[in-house]
Amino acid sequence: MAKKNRSFGTKNYLHRKILPSTILIWILFGFFAGAIMGKMVFEQNEKDVIVLSMSYSSEKSSWISQSSELFMQYWATLQQKDPSLKDIALDFQPYGSGDSLIALLNGEIKPVIWSPASNLWIPLLNAKWMDYIKKNIPLVPNYTRIIYSPVVIATWENFYATHHLNGLNDLHDLIVSNPGLVHLAHTDPTSSNSGFMATIMMVSAFLGMNPENITLEEIYDESVAKWMTEIESAAVLYGKSTGFLGTYMLTQGPDALQVTILYENLIKDNAIKAMEKWNQKLIAIYPKEGALFSDHPFCILDADWVSDEQKMVAQEYLRFLQQKSLVERAIEAGFRPINTTWLNDPEISSIYNASFNWMNGVTPDPSQIIETFPPTDGNVIARIPDLWLKTRNRT
Repeated sequence: MAKKNRSFGTKNYLHRKILPSTILIWILFGFFAGAIMGKMVFEQNEKDVIVLSMSYSSEKSSWISQSSELFMQYWATLQQKDPSLKDIALDFQPYGSGDSLIALLNGEIKPVIWSPASNLWIPLLNAKWMDYIKKNIPLVPNYTRIIYSPVVIATWENFYATHHLNGLNDLHDLIVSNPGLVHLAHTDPTSSNSGFMATIMMVSAFLGMNPENITLEEIYDESVAKWMTEIESAAVLYGKSTGFLGTYMLTQGPDALQVTILYENLIKDNAIKAMEKWNQKLIAIYPKEGALFSDHPFCILDADWVSDEQKMVAQEYLRFLQQKSLVERAIEAGFRPINTTWLNDPEISSIYNASFNWMNGVTPDPSQIIETFPPTDGNVIARIPDLWLKTRNRT
C-alpha cells in the first residue's frame, strides 16, 4: 500500500512539474507563431498599401491638410476606373526647412516628397548629400513649383508716405542717415527660412546682382560686411518664427517696429486688422532690387528608400495639386499661383482679386513683383548665416 502511495505521489509531483512547463512551452510557441503570422500579415498589408510620405514646411499646413483628404477621395475614384491600383496611405509631416534638411542627411527621416519653404534649400541639400552620402548623385534632381509668397518689406502706410522706401538700398540709406529712426526686424537666418532669404536679398541688393550669381568672394568681401553691419544696426528683434513677427508688428504698433522683412501673405492677413487697431494699414513694399520667392517646391527624392510605386503616387499627387480647385484653395490661403495663366480663368481671378488688393496691403498685379533666384552653389548658401552672425546687431 505504501508503495502504491509513493507511486501515486510521484505521478502527482511529475504532473505538477510538467504542467507548468508544458503551458510555458505552448505560450512561447503561440507567441512566436503569432509573431511570425503577424509579420507575414504586416508584410502582406505593406505590399498591398503604398505609403506616400512627405516632409513639408509648416507655412502651408492648412492647404496640405485639405489636399490630403481630397487626394484620398481622388485616389478612390482612380481605383474605380482601374481596380489594379493599390490602396494608399498618406504620412504628411510638417517640418522646418533647415531641420528637415539636417534630418534627411542624418537619415532620421526618409520621405518620398520633400517640400521646404523655398528652393534655396535644394542646392544646399544636394551639395551636402553629394559630399557626404552619394558622390555625383543629387538627392533632388528636379522639383515642381505650384505656389509662392514673395519675401517683402513690411511697413506702415504713414511711415511709407513720409520716407518712400522702395527697396533694401533705400532702407539702408535711411538707417545710416537717421540713426535710431528705424526699428527693424527679421527672423534669425540660422533657424528661419524668411531670415535666410532676407539676408541673401540684402547681399544681392548691395552688390547690384541677381542672388544666383553671388560667389564666395563676394560673401567674404569686407565692403559687404560693412554694408550689412550698417543695415543690421537698426535691428531690434530677430525672431525664430515669421508668423510671430507679423503678429508682433500688428499688436505692438507703429512705434515698436517700423520695418519688418517677412512673407507677403502675413501682410495680407494683418493689413485690415492693423487699420482697425492703429488707424493705418500694414503694406508690402516689393523691393526694386527684386525678391526671392518662398515657392514651396515639391521634390520627389531620388533615394534608395523610394520605390517606383511611391514615385508613381507622388507624381499623381503633384498633378492633383495643380488642379483648379486646389489652386483656388491655395489662393484663399494667401499664396499666389506660379502659373499666372490661371488668372485668366474668371472664377480664379475673382478669388485672386478678393485676396490680393491694396485694401489688404498687397499689390493685385504680379508683374510688379520682380523674382530673383537664390545662389546655385550650395557652398555659397551655407556661408550666408555666417555673414549674418558676423554683422548682426548685438546691442
